[in-house]
Amino acid sequence: MDSKGNFPKREERVPYGRAIPNEPPKKTTKKSKKKLSPYRQKYNAQHNIKPVKRKKMPKRAMPVKNRRLLTLIISILAVVLLFLVIFRQNGKEVFIGETSMGIIKDKSVTAESLTDLLTTQLTQEVGASVKINETLEIKPVHISKSREKDVYQMDSLTPLLRQKVTYLVEAAAITVDGQDVIIVANQAVADEVFTEVQSEYIPEDETRDVTASFEGNVQVQLKYVDPSVIVAKENAVQTLKKGTKVEKTYTVQPGDALYKIAAQFDMTQDELKAMNADKIPSNGNIMVGWELKVMAEQPMVSVRTEETVILTEVQERKTVYQQDATKNKGYQKVTEAGKDGQKEVTKKIIRVNNEIVSEEIVSEKTTVEPVDEIIVQGTK
Repeated sequence: MDSKGNFPKREERVPYGRAIPNEPPKKTTKKSKKKLSPYRQKYNAQHNIKPVKRKKMPKRAMPVKNRRLLTLIISILAVVLLFLVIFRQNGKEVFIGETSMGIIKDKSVTAESLTDLLTTQLTQEVGASVKINETLEIKPVHISKSREKDVYQMDSLTPLLRQKVTYLVEAAAITVDGQDVIIVANQAVADEVFTEVQSEYIPEDETRDVTASFEGNVQVQLKYVDPSVIVAKENAVQTLKKGTKVEKTYTVQPGDALYKIAAQFDMTQDELKAMNADKIPSNGNIMVGWELKVMAEQPMVSVRTEETVILTEVQERKTVYQQDATKNKGYQKVTEAGKDGQKEVTKKIIRVNNEIVSEEIVSEKTTVEPVDEIIVQGTK
């Protein structure tokens, strides 16, 4: 409707909300400000709070030099990432010395844990503690297609390692004066060997109180050795009993002959003659009392036995002489026959390889008192 109250023509009418035809759009240069609430407007007016105008920071363009540097860094990171993806270390290669045994994917496996695993398995197989000689080494590696055939599971790799490694076994070394003479499986076997060697010098009579031990420094030391040097119990007993041959002197006894002496010391007659060429004549006749050189077996260990024996011995009667002045000289008469007594003697006898080396009287006790013999002699 115009100022005169007339409605516009139909073709000049504009729908509600649309722009007027041929009228250029209005440009708004300022953004509409957010209106404050009436309460905030009243509060700002009371406290003289004025709106703060924020300064617009001008946009700075990045220098060309920095853009090039950023591009270079991004390119390098991309190359490194690509390299890591293609050549990443996704496996562990197991070595025994310089020999590669295979690759495993288990990242938790270390050289120490793998060594412990092999040691445990070998200990169960052998039945004794073992020590592996070789050093196991594990190195990170990238599993390429060409190396996929070398990848193993732990269950299939460990048998290969057990076949490849060598090891020492804990065993019992029997030493004499600090020198190893024989090696057996363990301490229990060594104790059995000692018992059998000593039993030869202990009488079967259970009533006799005999204890046995070794002369000298005989010990058992546990050490790791090559399994091939361990011997059976029977062989160890024989070795300790037999020992070595040493030169000794033998005194010819009645009834001896050259062949008997040679057989006694496991020698030939020619060997015996050669050792005593300055004494034995060509005909081989020998005489009682001669001292001949012989080769006698010296046990590798000497057994010392101590035996306590109780012996009953005669306690002889004493003779007492009484003088009788009423009788002529030369007169002698037994007035009391007397009687021997008895005593119980406890002795400690020490033998080395069944030869007595000492006897010691521990105690004596009279069981039957002796009766003195009395003889009267004349003095007139």
